Amino acid sequence: MVRTTGELGFLKDIMRSLVFFNNKGGVGKTTLACNMATHIADTMGISVLLVDLDPQCNATQLLLDEDQWDQVYGNRLKSSKRTVLKSLRHIRSGDSGVDVDFDILRSERFGYDVLPGHPSMALVEDRLSTAWGDFLAGDPGAARRSMWVATLVANAAYDLVIFDVGPSLGALNRTVLLGSDGFVTPMSADLFSLYALDNISSWMHSWLRDYQRAYRSTIEKEPESSELLDLGEDPPIIGGFLGYTVQQYVSKSMRGGSSRKVNAYERYRRQIPDRAQELKDFSTSDIQQFDLGVVPNMFSMVPLAQTVHSPIRDLTNSDGVRGAQASQHQRYVARLNEISSRLVENIQLMRAVNAAG
Repeated sequence: MVRTTGELGFLKDIMRSLVFFNNKGGVGKTTLACNMATHIADTMGISVLLVDLDPQCNATQLLLDEDQWDQVYGNRLKSSKRTVLKSLRHIRSGDSGVDVDFDILRSERFGYDVLPGHPSMALVEDRLSTAWGDFLAGDPGAARRSMWVATLVANAAYDLVIFDVGPSLGALNRTVLLGSDGFVTPMSADLFSLYALDNISSWMHSWLRDYQRAYRSTIEKEPESSELLDLGEDPPIIGGFLGYTVQQYVSKSMRGGSSRKVNAYERYRRQIPDRAQELKDFSTSDIQQFDLGVVPNMFSMVPLAQTVHSPIRDLTNSDGVRGAQASQHQRYVARLNEISSRLVENIQLMRAVNAAG
């Protein structure tokens, strides 16, 4: 499954998992995650698995064609065995293990493998919330349940596991963030995205303090616990903030209103770099440029890509690309290249700091 990665082989040595996360919805997170996964798999020559942990399953719907969709969800009673819910079946029953016998599907046009999501992931929140409380009370098994993502990644035969998650700061996303090596925050240039940065920073500081406190107190009670010794005092996400992207503003021709909206966009856009510094505590010290780039709005090409289950960069005339969409397509590919290059630069800085340490 794992392929040679050449000069970018460092990626799998320093970052095995990446989350596209924002607790604010409507920022193009899933579209960016799925398209960036294709770009990373292709340009870096590495094997990628995308895990859909959003109960809305938007990534799964984009990545899998209708026949695959029917294969997974056609039988409601069997669907849990063909999705990420299978990996969590022991945790859902109160145990600590993670089922790593993945039922994987291939997204042919996107060029990587998919662990499909399931709407019932929303019901896992209660189990994971209870596990977190039990971990804080000193239960080693609950620590393993709370950090199930790290176990899944460690047992995945891929260079990189990418998680798409819903817009939430709940128990499920807490386990994903704490158990992953890095995260990118897609944003819009608006007031509520600025609030989202504040929320992410505040909650992650709280989660980190609770995790470290719980780990120390639990290891004192159970010094030989393999469930804890495999985890470590710091969760994987330490030093993992790699930057943010900003969704392009769409200017509409509205009498007297367009200029005000553009001005508002620019005002919030200028505030993002300073507000993003609040997440610097979760990055390596050498990373200074968190702005990964602007994601252009693709207008009608997004629903077109959804219809034919294709990454935007690979859409062709036979898929229905017409007229001005060709230039939009070229602009999108160019921006993906820029974002990917800046992301790799930040990962390289993360690697350098970790190696020095």
